[in-house]
Amino acid sequence: MKREDIRIRDPFVLPYDGVYYMYKSEYTSDNKNIWVLKSCDLESWSEPKVVYTLSEDSWGCGDLWAPEVHYYMGKYYMFLSLLGKNGLRGTEISVSDTPDGIFVPITNRPATPENKSCIDASLFVENGVPYITYSADWPFNYVEEKGCYVGSIWAVEMTPDLKENVGEPFCLFYSDEAMNTPDSFEYEGRMVTRYGSDAPFIQRLKSGKLLVTWSPMPDGNYVVLGATADSIKGKWEHLKKPVFDKNGGHAMFFNGLDGKRYMGIHCPEKSPMERAMFIEFEEEML
Repeated sequence: MKREDIRIRDPFVLPYDGVYYMYKSEYTSDNKNIWVLKSCDLESWSEPKVVYTLSEDSWGCGDLWAPEVHYYMGKYYMFLSLLGKNGLRGTEISVSDTPDGIFVPITNRPATPENKSCIDASLFVENGVPYITYSADWPFNYVEEKGCYVGSIWAVEMTPDLKENVGEPFCLFYSDEAMNTPDSFEYEGRMVTRYGSDAPFIQRLKSGKLLVTWSPMPDGNYVVLGATADSIKGKWEHLKKPVFDKNGGHAMFFNGLDGKRYMGIHCPEKSPMERAMFIEFEEEML
């Protein structure tokens, strides 16, 4: 399968043992599986293989999206956004011994707060301490005093086995701090306005600073924005220009087999044209 022939949203790539593993969900309400595809060059891919199936006994009931797989403490952990049976979204953590094995939930509850709708959780480890970052976003984030929906990026420390939160979640920032223009669209028969906050992903730059990327949709144009800080609990300073602004987003970053650093996104943000795009990333781009 060629990259340009694979419809995919929120691609996540894990290089392992000379092979790229790309994880894929379908953006449908009845999707119950996650697949992995393999490649040696990011262009030609294997047929997809199922690595996760949502159990009927799960706290979740559907809307599987944004699977991420991280190598941590000798195993592979999948972070997967689900619609819960309580009507709220959350992120489940599953584990496998191999990147293409069957992933099994480590608990039967979301790792994100159960009383809020939270999506796109990711793993970041700082000084040996694991954190999950996530977006608190649409459609349960209406801010009365602002008169619109405002997303936000959060994090919470986890126990080393990733089964429990440690302390309370803390907010990195609200999305309207970095955006001048919100997105306006029709929802349930009326026009609404929101500042989105999809897909937080944290990495450490060569300078030692942390970079978090995330994706809103100002004026209907899906973009990748960024902010830097000295530590995950530090003060986040927003970049003056987008990392990517050509109607693509949900960025993640990985080290290629060729020694280069890549940003992976889906582009364009237009159904059913979404495709994986891999862009060489240099910190001078920021």
